[in-house]
Formats: sequence, structure tokens, C-alpha cells
Amino acid sequence: VASKHNDDDQFIWESEADNAFVIRRDPRGNSLKRGTEITLHLKEKVGKEYMDQYELKRLIAKYSEFTHFPIYLYTERTETKEVPIEEAKEEEEKKEGAEE
Repeated sequence: VASKHNDDDQFIWESEADNAFVIRRDPRGNSLKRGTEITLHLKEKVGKEYMDQYELKRLIAKYSEFTHFPIYLYTERTETKEVPIEEAKEEEEKKEGAEE
């Protein structure tokens, strides 16, 4: 967890899930303008259910229902589209014509 207040240095809180933690100045400097950044490192066996963005959104909604500040979940999506060979050639020729 990295956290920063407007008028203070940025600090990090680290834990190995062993009932101990360390708080120290962030060696990256003040990379946050303000707020908190949470980074989770999950074990492969346990982490699969939490890698699903819909499950994460559900958990965030459930456990942050009464917070008065926004929580953002950054997600990525990859789509694969099959293009027939003729269409692919036509698109490639259009791109080459536009570049000239």
C-alpha cells in the first residue's frame, strides 16, 4: 500500500501476511499526488477467483458500500477478431495507400 497526503511525504505499508508489517518512506519518491494505491500479489492457486474483474467489482461494491470516496478498478480487455484473408489484404492495401 502506498499512501500520500497533500502536505506530507509518500509512505508505503508492506506485509507478508504474517501478522507483521513495516511502514516506511516510499523509495520511489512522491509518485502519488494524493491518495492511496493498493497492489496485491496473489498466490497462483488462490488468486484465480480474484483475477476475475466481475468478482472484484462485486467485492468492492459489497465492502465499500458505506465509504464516502470513490474506489476505481482499472481493467483491461483483449478481443480477438477473425478477418477473412480478402478483407485483410484490402485493409492492408488501404493503409499502404493512406501512408503514401
